[in-house]
Amino acid sequence: MTYFKVGDYVQGPKLGPLEHEFAGEVEKVYTNSILVAIKEFDSSDQSGVNELNNRAVISKGDAKLVKAVPRTEEDEALAAEEEKAQAAKEAKANKNKSKKTSDK
Repeated sequence: MTYFKVGDYVQGPKLGPLEHEFAGEVEKVYTNSILVAIKEFDSSDQSGVNELNNRAVISKGDAKLVKAVPRTEEDEALAAEEEKAQAAKEAKANKNKSKKTSDK
C-alpha cells in the first residue's frame, strides 16, 4: 500500500542513528515519503531518537501500515488513483529498461 493518511500508525525501518525499527504516527504526507512522529522504539535507540527530535521522514515504500485511520470514499478513490499512477510509472520504467537492453 502506498497510500497513507495523517494519523495512520506505521512501522519504519532502521535508519540514520537508529539501529532498530521503530513505529509511530504519520504527521504529514509528501509525494513519495511521510513524516512520522516516533512513538515506539528500542531503548538503545533513545539518543538517536532524541537526535532526530522524535521524528523521521521515510519513504512510503519502506513504511509498513500497522493501523489505519478510517477512510472515506474520497480517500479510497485517491488511493486507487495513486496506485494506478505508480503502476503506470513502473510499467514505463520497465519498458524503457527493456528497450535499452535490446538496443545493445
